[in-house]
Amino acid sequence: MTVYRFRFKYDPEPLELWRDIHIGADRTLEELHSIINEAFGLGEGNRWFIGDGESYWNSDITYLSPQDDQMQADADNTRNAAETTVGELAQQLGIEQYERICYLYDYGDEWRFYAICKEVYDGPADTKPSVGKQKGDPLEQYPEPETLKTLLPEPLETLTETPVSTADLEAIEAHDAVECVINLLTVETDAGMASERFVIQYDDVGYLLELYPEGWEIVEQIEATDNTNSELLEELVSRVRTYHTKLAELAAAALGEKFDDETVKAMNAELNRELEARGLGHL
Repeated sequence: MTVYRFRFKYDPEPLELWRDIHIGADRTLEELHSIINEAFGLGEGNRWFIGDGESYWNSDITYLSPQDDQMQADADNTRNAAETTVGELAQQLGIEQYERICYLYDYGDEWRFYAICKEVYDGPADTKPSVGKQKGDPLEQYPEPETLKTLLPEPLETLTETPVSTADLEAIEAHDAVECVINLLTVETDAGMASERFVIQYDDVGYLLELYPEGWEIVEQIEATDNTNSELLEELVSRVRTYHTKLAELAAAALGEKFDDETVKAMNAELNRELEARGLGHL
């Protein structure tokens, strides 16, 4: 008739993020795993294990998720967590008050937690796992990726995930914060001419942007640091030429063809025309 209270702490921030978990001795370690993930905001589906102390991969005994059947067959120091109860773990590891165990979820991202056995008290051995005291917000297992809206200053913060009309780029270039905008890949659309690749230079930073199937992405970002505006633009142009060379090499490899400098020249043609028109043909 035993219930355990473990204080599970998020290993990178043990003082800021923890949960008290109560669980009966007859409950399985798989049930313990589920309540840990739920309490900290993690999902299911990845492999995991519970070990002794704070040893993680170096644990003398590991209690493996059911997905690790092959590892169980190959090692003597492993147990099936789905077939092991909390009481059996406590007996096998000698867990008493203030003793520790560890838990690792997802062998790729390695979410690490260690737990201190805060209390062993009388209660039904089949007590369902539950969360008691806690501190800190749940983890964000799959954070939203940063988008161009959060990365780019005005006037590009509202850039749509479609080709940008050349007229809109001209309007952007007239913005006070913008030094210049250079089209690199112009295409004809139902709405008129639009750009799928361009360079934009601000006072202190420059970007090379490309429209991919998933939307606009920053290919290159160059901080001005001690560079003058002309030096920053020169560096941007150099990065564009290098990028075009890489694209040509990838295209040749994909088609099983020999790399051809003429392809790079063709890709740089629009860049060169734009530079010539601005009196910057020397770049």
